[in-house]
Amino acid sequence: GDASGHGLPAALLVRDVVTGLRMGLEKEMKISPVLEKLNRVIHRSTLSTSFISLFYAEIETNGDLVYVNAGHPEPMLVQGKKVTLLKRGGTILGPLPNVKLKRGFAFMPPDSVLVLYTDGVIERRNAFGEAFDKNRLKELIIKNQHYSAEKLVNEIIDAVYNFGNSGPWKDDVTVVVVRRLA
Repeated sequence: GDASGHGLPAALLVRDVVTGLRMGLEKEMKISPVLEKLNRVIHRSTLSTSFISLFYAEIETNGDLVYVNAGHPEPMLVQGKKVTLLKRGGTILGPLPNVKLKRGFAFMPPDSVLVLYTDGVIERRNAFGEAFDKNRLKELIIKNQHYSAEKLVNEIIDAVYNFGNSGPWKDDVTVVVVRRLA
């Protein structure tokens, strides 16, 4: 997930979202209603920052994947040259009192990688004002998909950092890689 804003208000919102998500899943066990209820809580929040994008997925041991994408940059499921963007879900959480979120389904084959990232990755700019963008990220993942999950995370962070002329980060950057072993 990624909360709007920075500092303590954003950190408090993330803490509340994680707590609400855990409590809701423990009680209801269905992700779409849990996130819809969480949206109502965020919408009523009095924090100065009250918008959050969130991607939630459950991966079964056989590779079946159930997810909801609430306005988060689309994770990339990569195997070989095939890239599936996991975008099914709905809007970001918080600005509207009621949202409808739909579950998405995918299959994670052996030797595939799932890459999740925040917008700070694809919005990083170089000296010419060009964004790193999804296409650069996709090509980087395809080229290096054989790396371990840890090495692929480091490769992505290093490439994005270097793309921005090794300058300071203007937004937070998070990358998570899940590899399904053969």
